[in-house]
Amino acid sequence: MNAALPGDLPGHLPARPPALLVRGGCVYTADADHDGRMLPVGSVLVVGDTVAAVGTTAEVDAAAEALPAAIREGLRTIDGSRHMVLPGFVNAHWHEMFAMRLPFKGALRDPRDVTDEPGIMARGGDARKISMLFDNFQNLSDGLTPDEAEAVAAYSLWTQLRSGTTALGDVGSFNRPEALAAAARRIGIRASVSYWTGDSVCAPGESRYRRTRDTDAVLARLEGLLADCARDTSGLVRAQVSASYITNVSDELGEGLGKLALAYDVPFATHVGALRDEVDVVRAYYGTTPVRRLAELGLLTDRLMAVHCAFLDEHERSLLLAAKAHISHSPAKYGPTGESTVTETRAIPELRRAGLDVSLSTDGGSLPIGGMPEAMRAAWQSHTELFADNTALLPTDALAMATRIAARGLRWDGIGSLAAGQQADMVLVPVDDWRYLLNPRPLEGFLNLGGSTDVETVIVAGRVLIEDGRSVHLDEEQLCTDYLDALASFSTRTLGISGEVVAGVLGASRRRGGTI
Repeated sequence: MNAALPGDLPGHLPARPPALLVRGGCVYTADADHDGRMLPVGSVLVVGDTVAAVGTTAEVDAAAEALPAAIREGLRTIDGSRHMVLPGFVNAHWHEMFAMRLPFKGALRDPRDVTDEPGIMARGGDARKISMLFDNFQNLSDGLTPDEAEAVAAYSLWTQLRSGTTALGDVGSFNRPEALAAAARRIGIRASVSYWTGDSVCAPGESRYRRTRDTDAVLARLEGLLADCARDTSGLVRAQVSASYITNVSDELGEGLGKLALAYDVPFATHVGALRDEVDVVRAYYGTTPVRRLAELGLLTDRLMAVHCAFLDEHERSLLLAAKAHISHSPAKYGPTGESTVTETRAIPELRRAGLDVSLSTDGGSLPIGGMPEAMRAAWQSHTELFADNTALLPTDALAMATRIAARGLRWDGIGSLAAGQQADMVLVPVDDWRYLLNPRPLEGFLNLGGSTDVETVIVAGRVLIEDGRSVHLDEEQLCTDYLDALASFSTRTLGISGEVVAGVLGASRRRGGTI
């Protein structure tokens, strides 16, 4: 696991200026101490990797003038006028699935959609098939060579950074966590990595869960990752405990995961209560309901990030509230997959109203690429529609769910808001075109007609990584080429897809403009 071992940042990351001034923008801080303070014309001063001051332009100019001469001489100023200045987005529930782009009805789909059939997660879902599929992911992803894994990871992480995400929570990926860690250091993005963890399945035609892996070996591999990442010195890489799905966790594994999360003081994330069908399947195979099972295994604590947690009864809701668990949901993903996670039970919006931390995330899939601005839009629209109340979830609430609250779910202190003492993670979005004319609320305009592709500048820990919509330190075309080469070699070698088919699909994608 050498790629995940601690070490200093690679030398190719852009130099961090001694001080950085983002001046004269519309600043949304997402700062809880100041009720999500918003400055129609404000500035942010950064010293090193840390926010030194946030305020009006005059206030921050004064703070910059007060810097020691040696720092002031190296000050870089970015003109923030005609821009929104936001905290970097925190995507707390994400899966790196880019090696699946050809198989699993990804790029091999018929270009026409008229013959589409309901998917595995539609119409209440099929938890047994999902359990089997998720178990198989572990075997398939282990087939990636180290070079393939890192090429895929680098491109996928770049797409998240390009869309404004500065911190990711990996809830198990179709990739190697050590490759994700190495790619995070190369790209300059923050990532809390994990394994796609499970040791059991709820197989169709059976009545009890069946063990598919040695539990001790699964726990030992995860503990090795946790130990490696605990020694990381880059400030970009962490590890967390996750399980692919509550259907794929034996009692022994569940208890072991809880002990690891406590021992390493990290979150525990799992998909639970995600589908209507899941409740009956977990009851049939494990003798209880999903959230009750977490409680019985000692996993229902304030460390829990319950992903898509929507199908639960009143007692289970009370258990989540008492434990002060965290919920992460991905509202922009549910419609395309036919899931009714937000609308059918209203549990997630209602738990948020009851005081539970609820964050936004993109989830993962073979297609399309998920962005946090789209998750914010979907939450704003769906939550307010559910309650027939345009104030039920404000645009600034959606921003907090995509930044500060998501960071809290990852237990990652120091990120997710713009306030003195916080890490300097920022996103700049131009708001000077026709979409924003006569609207004094640019965040509202952004959620109405903007999106991930509008992100112009991305800063992580005081380093400008994306400027004018392009990477300042990476060869983007090479990232794309390396990714497509890795995808082709993995798909032909491991998945049995012919080289001719792969070449034809990738060639067609290129002809349609499928490059960076």
